[in-house]
Amino acid sequence: MPGHVGRSDSRLPELDSLRGIAALLVLLHHAVQIVPRIENPDIPGFNLLRYTLMHLTPLRVIEFGRPAVLFFFVLSGYVLTRALMIGGSPGLGAFAAQRTIRLGLPVFVSVLLSVALWALFADPNLPAEWRDRSLYTWLVPPDLEQVISNSLLLATNDTMRLNVVLWSLVHEWRLTVLLPLVLLLRGRALLLAAGVLALGWLGIMGGAGEDTAVLGHHLRGSLTATLYFAPGIGAGVALAVWLGRDMPVLNRDAWLAATVACIAFFGMASDIAIYAGSVLLIVLARQPGRFRAALRTGPALLAGRLSFSLYLVHVPVIVASLHLLHNHAPPLVIMIFGMAAALLTAAAFHPLVEEPARLLARWAERRLSRRRGWHQPTAERRPPMGRDWGPEGGMGGVPR
Repeated sequence: MPGHVGRSDSRLPELDSLRGIAALLVLLHHAVQIVPRIENPDIPGFNLLRYTLMHLTPLRVIEFGRPAVLFFFVLSGYVLTRALMIGGSPGLGAFAAQRTIRLGLPVFVSVLLSVALWALFADPNLPAEWRDRSLYTWLVPPDLEQVISNSLLLATNDTMRLNVVLWSLVHEWRLTVLLPLVLLLRGRALLLAAGVLALGWLGIMGGAGEDTAVLGHHLRGSLTATLYFAPGIGAGVALAVWLGRDMPVLNRDAWLAATVACIAFFGMASDIAIYAGSVLLIVLARQPGRFRAALRTGPALLAGRLSFSLYLVHVPVIVASLHLLHNHAPPLVIMIFGMAAALLTAAAFHPLVEEPARLLARWAERRLSRRRGWHQPTAERRPPMGRDWGPEGGMGGVPR
């Protein structure tokens, strides 16, 4: 590792692109769920080939979707902690308020969007075969209790039915709201990694299903699930604490080994393996060369900018498309229409909801940090008003 890269970078467009690609994969995964499974052709070995590709390679993200969300956890821990290491802490209260507004306001609007789409397009006589493919959304008419629990990220597996993807934000918010505390472990990345692994183990002991946990069926189950996902956020945090602003430049052998290991990890049905693969993917994306150059250009950058909005709106929009068109178009057409509608909705949601929430969150942090008399006198650190702490899964962009 003969050197470092990224020492002066505060904006990391390659990570924006990775985030955008992951968000598109989540969109594709959920869109595919509404299409009836196509019977495999009667070709010798085809079933084995399909199983191998969709269960034992990185393509499994299309079948299951979970690896992309776990990658968001790792990326979130990395970009948020790196920003704290560069700019210093604005104070626990200011940071917590900023994160809560940054996440909570778009979440609330996404829940209202789901209710509005239900009121406009829901078909109460949706056939059973379509209900089974409706992503667990609108199985019962929305009520005030559902709106409140979903908006405040207090829902469980059984009640998160207005926007099912919000399950990951429950854990994202809980695990990052007091993230400035990790600065106490600066230079002690191994101790930090051991601690978050222990938290994950406690989550399993408390009943969180290994490699299957989502939210749980009650508050206690939800809290143990949050402990279970601590190694996800923690992996990114530990990477940032270990490396700070720098990133080691890998020699050819190390780069090849990391690439093979990354592909192997993403092909495993193991959350811990996905966390390890995510760390390697972040390291590889920041290496000088063709991969980073490709990530710094092209449509993936736009997808990265819209990724949080796309994550929040795509399920209600896809399900609304299903309700609207199930009697008028084949499933494949509904899938394509739903994906296109989700992208267009995200493009509107970003300037109308996400950007105002970001500005309000930055204003709240600035006011609270001033009230506490926080300042950073060194030239290395920037004032709070220049930050943009990323929201769900690091989806809000690298702080700038």
